[in-house]
Amino acid sequence: MEIIMIFVAGIIVFIIAIIAILKGINHRIKSPTDDLKEEISNLERRVNDLENRQNNT
Repeated sequence: MEIIMIFVAGIIVFIIAIIAILKGINHRIKSPTDDLKEEISNLERRVNDLENRQNNT
């Protein structure tokens, strides 16, 4: 009976570890994409500001 409980606990720990690894991979893939989107938005704002200044002058 104890061996079965240890086996079940091991399976649960293994599943939790797999979930953590998948979340880490997902975060590593998604984070640079979000950073690039933010940088593009900042650049678009700067271009729009420069165009507005040029048109007002």
